[in-house]
Amino acid sequence: MDRCDNRLSFAAGKKKVLCVGNAVVDCISFVKKFPTLTKPAQAVHSFWRRGGTAANTATVLQNLGVRTEVLAVLSTNPMFKFILDDMRKRGIEMDNCPRRESNPPFSMVFIDKESKTCTITNCTSKFPYVTLEDFKKLDLNKYGWIHFRGREPDVTTSMMELVAAHNAKHKEKIFISMDVSMELTDLWPMLDLCDFAFISKQLASMHGWPTPREACHRLDDLMRLRHSENRPYAIFLWGMRGAGLLDQDGNYMRMHAYKIKRVVDGLGAGDAFVGAFIYAKYVRERSETVAATFANRMAAHKCTKCGFDHMADILIEPAF
Repeated sequence: MDRCDNRLSFAAGKKKVLCVGNAVVDCISFVKKFPTLTKPAQAVHSFWRRGGTAANTATVLQNLGVRTEVLAVLSTNPMFKFILDDMRKRGIEMDNCPRRESNPPFSMVFIDKESKTCTITNCTSKFPYVTLEDFKKLDLNKYGWIHFRGREPDVTTSMMELVAAHNAKHKEKIFISMDVSMELTDLWPMLDLCDFAFISKQLASMHGWPTPREACHRLDDLMRLRHSENRPYAIFLWGMRGAGLLDQDGNYMRMHAYKIKRVVDGLGAGDAFVGAFIYAKYVRERSETVAATFANRMAAHKCTKCGFDHMADILIEPAF
């Protein structure tokens, strides 16, 4: 049995995972040191790559053998064609994606080889987002897990409410997850509808939460004040410090990151964590702590090479 068959066998019988969000063009430049106003930097090398949280998470899952679909607005601009070709080549479904003639969304990414940090400028604000009408066209019976981008609160909340209404009528539950990177104030209605919330370290910094433990405890306090009937299992992604986990009862756990010898490409490590967690929890039916441990390992493994295509190597038994 070949490598692809080995991966696909784990997901046999599982419904598709849907990733709702965006797909963008990443314009990436590797520099020895980030440029300053008085001292411009010469790029070591530069290239375009497909990016966006929905597209990246779907790529991770597809590489792990999971049937995956993206719901995002796609540009018809010729510049965007390589993204469409890339996702088709990987088998990521896009049939339900609306098309627009607008210029494609893109991100400018500078990767500092000295500090191993990324500086990102997102140029996506004027590009249209998927609508509730787009989402209503989907047959929800085809999905076992739907992962949302934590943006456009009004429309995303309405999408989640449709999934919750579907779950109330069917025995086979669709899991709902969301990545959170913006101010919490507008996101509470969505968090109330989530099973899993993946929260960025950047959001914790915005609130003055300096550690995974502090972030989890403060979030627990805020959720208790809301007296919501439902609260998500929260995962704070803390980069090289691993992840902080907060279950629905307010119990805190810390999952340490895996150490690697050299970081080659850390761009998309958070998306790698999310995709790997969904794989372990949904496909392999592991506990949240096991899923987070696996996701930490996969996020670290992702950083050892560029892109995501090498990630499934960790699932393959070595040949003797």
